[in-house]
Amino acid sequence: MITSKANPQIKKAKALLRRSGREKWGQFLVEGVRLTEEAVQSSSVEVVYHTGKLLESSRGESLLNGAREKGISVVECSEQVLGEISDTVTSQGVVAVVSKPHWERNPSGLVVVADELKDPGNMGTLFRTALAAGAAGLILTPGCVDPYNSKVVRASMGGVLKLPHWQMGQVEAVQFLNGVGFQIAVADLVDSQDYFSASFCPNVALVIGNEAHGVSGSFREAAHLRVRIPMFGPMESLNASVAAGILLYEIARQHRAR
Repeated sequence: MITSKANPQIKKAKALLRRSGREKWGQFLVEGVRLTEEAVQSSSVEVVYHTGKLLESSRGESLLNGAREKGISVVECSEQVLGEISDTVTSQGVVAVVSKPHWERNPSGLVVVADELKDPGNMGTLFRTALAAGAAGLILTPGCVDPYNSKVVRASMGGVLKLPHWQMGQVEAVQFLNGVGFQIAVADLVDSQDYFSASFCPNVALVIGNEAHGVSGSFREAAHLRVRIPMFGPMESLNASVAAGILLYEIARQHRAR
C-alpha cells in the first residue's frame, strides 16, 4: 500500500491533473468505477490506483480482477494519497492512469469539428452526443479545452476513449476535409438557412464554433453550407452542445432516410 504523498508514482500521476503533465507523459486520468471499467476494456490503462473503499462492493472487486487479467498494475493507496490524484469532491476510491489514444485519419460519414470550444462541459457533452449520433470522429482546433481535462472526460461518459479525434489547425482541417471530399457545414447565424431545410451530404463535417464568437473565419469562408437553428421563443441562441445535438441528429436522420 502507498501511504506517502511523496511517492514517485503518485507525484507523476498528480502531474496528469495539469495539461502540461498530460502533454509531457502522453497520459491522462480517469476516475470512478464506470469510467475506469470503460478504460480497462479499451486496453489503454497503465495502472489502477484504489483504496479499500473500492473492495466494499462486488463491482469494485470485479473491476480490479478484470484489470489484473489484462496485465494492468493494481496499486492500493491510503485515502489521503488517492485524494492527491482525485479531482472529485466524493471519490469512489479508484483512479486510473490511461495512455492517450491514437487514431487513423480515415473517417467517412459524419465528422464533428469543435472550433475553439472552451467549456469542458460542452466539450465532454459534444463527445458523448457525437458518439451517440454515429459520428466517425471529432476534430479539435487550437484554442479548444484539452479533451483529456478531467471534467471533459467525466462529461463525455467515456466518449474520449471511443470516438476517434484529432487536433488540427483551422487551415489544416479545411484542407484535410476538402481533400477527403467532405461537405463542410457550419453552424452560423449569418447568411444561413434553417437546418431542417438543408441537405447534408453522405460525407459531412459539422462545425460547432466558440461559445462567445462562433465559428472562425477559415471555416466560414470554406463552408459549403451554413445552417442555423431558429428560435421560436424569446431567446437569441442555444448552448453549443445543445445546438450540436439538434444538428447531429438531423444529419443522422437524413443519412438513415437515404
